[in-house]
Amino acid sequence: MQSKNHLRGVQLFELGRFQEAITYLSDAVSESVYNYASKYYLALCFFNVSDYGKSSQMIDELLQETPNEGNLFFLKAQIASRLDKLQDAISLVNQSIELDPYQADYFGFKGALLMDKKKFEEALHFVNEGLQLDPKNSACLNIRARLLTKLNRKEEANQTVEHILYDNAEDDYAHANVGWVSLESGDTKKALHHFKQALQLNPNMQYAREGMATAIKSKNLLYKWYLKYAFWMSKQSSRNQWFFIIGLYFAYRLGVKVLEASDLTFLIIPLVIVYLVFVLGGWIMESLSNTILLGDSYGKYLLTDNEKYSGYAFGGLTLAGILGVIAFFTFNDPLYMLWGFTCFCAILPLPGSFLRSSKRTRMIGLCYGIAMLCVGFLGMLFTNDIMLVGGIVLGMMVVYTWLFNFIS
Repeated sequence: MQSKNHLRGVQLFELGRFQEAITYLSDAVSESVYNYASKYYLALCFFNVSDYGKSSQMIDELLQETPNEGNLFFLKAQIASRLDKLQDAISLVNQSIELDPYQADYFGFKGALLMDKKKFEEALHFVNEGLQLDPKNSACLNIRARLLTKLNRKEEANQTVEHILYDNAEDDYAHANVGWVSLESGDTKKALHHFKQALQLNPNMQYAREGMATAIKSKNLLYKWYLKYAFWMSKQSSRNQWFFIIGLYFAYRLGVKVLEASDLTFLIIPLVIVYLVFVLGGWIMESLSNTILLGDSYGKYLLTDNEKYSGYAFGGLTLAGILGVIAFFTFNDPLYMLWGFTCFCAILPLPGSFLRSSKRTRMIGLCYGIAMLCVGFLGMLFTNDIMLVGGIVLGMMVVYTWLFNFIS
């Protein structure tokens, strides 16, 4: 018979009260060190409270006792995925499939990992294998819908979406996923409907809240076109993204030379503006939209703390930049122009740093932005050449756009 501590721990786990469940399950493990079920549920609890170290430790203990359990490798794969160790996660889920090739969830998870690596066709193959094992598997169906959307097979994607909702009418994740698929397909109205449904079923679902916020932002025409571009870029491999960015730069340089040779120099400034908007739009659009949502009576409640910080940073730097330019024309002091220019340049690294998923890249962006502000505001303490200081700030901004892509 299972101990009372184990039964109570499992009950709390099923209610989603993981921290409380840990206490009871820990007691159950101490009562019997060979209690596989209690250890496994304890590992799941640690995983759900994001204590991946303890979860991994518990799994390793279980693997010493039962080294051929596919579900243990599956949980380790999920931990590796949460820690952004994508290749390790794929290797671990492969072991799960080898040990237990009849679990549709394993194939669905591998499909999701391959989708993150932008291997869409290969991912679809594994998801379809999972659906052969279980045609109604929710994870496989949701990932299949997203993959078909990315492969521009919209009719099949819509059929899969209908299948998902038919079998999971009250599933919050299914509605949220359908919302994202609809958003990527350009149907904002349908996306908003399904995000609303998901949040009614689960008001704390971050996946749906992010989708709702993105859908509201997409009502803005400029952001809508940026979103189309972002979805298109997300389908490209890292190599193709670099080819596109470099190719765009050479196309811009060629355009400038052609205009100069054709005595159409008056078109160069509009070309430069279009180029900068296109290249730099991806760096500032999310932060700009967060600033706009902060002023919306309903939209501000959809933002996470980091998105709010991003919006405040963007709004603050923009306001400071405008004030610097106004002060320059009012007092005719170039120092104010330098400060305003510095604030505008810092819009690239600082607000966006709060939106980075990786703590490392978030800190790099934050420190880089602060360093840029220090150079612009304190540089005149070390030199009288205001153009030199401005050039350094501009150079830092340009270097950031190239270097940070590589670091990310």
